Amino acid sequence: MVVLLDFAVIILILLITGIAAGFFAGLLGIGGGFLMVPVQYLLLIETGIDPTFAIRIAIGTSLAVVFPVSCSAAWAHQKHQAIDWQAAVPIGLAGLGGGFAGGTLASYLPVEILKPLFGAMVFIAAVRMIRIIPPCRIGEKPCIWRWTFSGMIIGTMSGLVGMGGGIILVPVLLLFFNLPIHRAVATSSACILFFSVGGIMAYIYHGLMIDELGAGFIGYIDLLQWVILTGSMIPLSRVGVAAAHRLAAERLRVIFAVMMAGIGLAMIFF
Repeated sequence: MVVLLDFAVIILILLITGIAAGFFAGLLGIGGGFLMVPVQYLLLIETGIDPTFAIRIAIGTSLAVVFPVSCSAAWAHQKHQAIDWQAAVPIGLAGLGGGFAGGTLASYLPVEILKPLFGAMVFIAAVRMIRIIPPCRIGEKPCIWRWTFSGMIIGTMSGLVGMGGGIILVPVLLLFFNLPIHRAVATSSACILFFSVGGIMAYIYHGLMIDELGAGFIGYIDLLQWVILTGSMIPLSRVGVAAAHRLAAERLRVIFAVMMAGIGLAMIFF
């Protein structure tokens, strides 16, 4: 009975996490990993998974969830004609390779580095969003090489910490490429599709070499967590997209930044 109760609690926590992450994924143009990874990590630790494996599983599974959820969110944004495909394609393609590189690097880093690194990146991105910084004017039509370089760097970060990349990409599109907040959110959703594929391939490949994981895993991807999170996130991502096109831009920025800052600090210090 205790085991069944514990299992039910885990499922309930994952469902709540998926609902919240799905809504904010659609609302903010992010993958939802900033919320999923901490919850997944804590649940895996509680079930007896080694912390080093737990953080990699949390990141890998998060990226696996991000792909179908971002497909849904991007499709919804496209209905509003909000995606800047001229930016999304070069950023996304470069980010695919970067995602694989980041996932490979994460497969060799210990939890003592990965966990605070995740938190630090979330917090820095939050501060960047909260501060009122004039956009860097690099031209109305940035060249493809700037987009490609940005995609490569952000894709690598995405694969490294499992955040989909939107949590970094939205501020970049907003502050350096001068996209309006709603267009930045929509374009980010499209780019995340590419980022997540590269990371997923890396976490599956390197995780298959770990015999300790056993059944229920494909590489570093936890199948149970993937099914529950994906199933609960997809419907809510569409709700988030609808809300994103109704909320004022400044309110959207504040929601984004405050949530990021809190979670980032929690991952650094706890």
